[in-house]
Amino acid sequence: MRLVDATNTMTPAYLTILSRGYSVRSEGSLMFAERAENSFAANGPVALLGLIAMAEARGEAWQASDEEIDNFVQLFG
Repeated sequence: MRLVDATNTMTPAYLTILSRGYSVRSEGSLMFAERAENSFAANGPVALLGLIAMAEARGEAWQASDEEIDNFVQLFG
């Protein structure tokens, strides 16, 4: 499979967010997804789904450690 963040991924990302039980709304240029005590905001559905996936994968300790940040910077500048 090969996916590229483009207009054709917006609706599937939105539908995936809904399928995970989130309500979605927009305010100005931001989209919000909310479920129970969780709330996420991003500029579009693909980025919003990315935040949700990150939170689900990393949990409450979603922030990167100093070592993780250093490794990222070495790889990507």
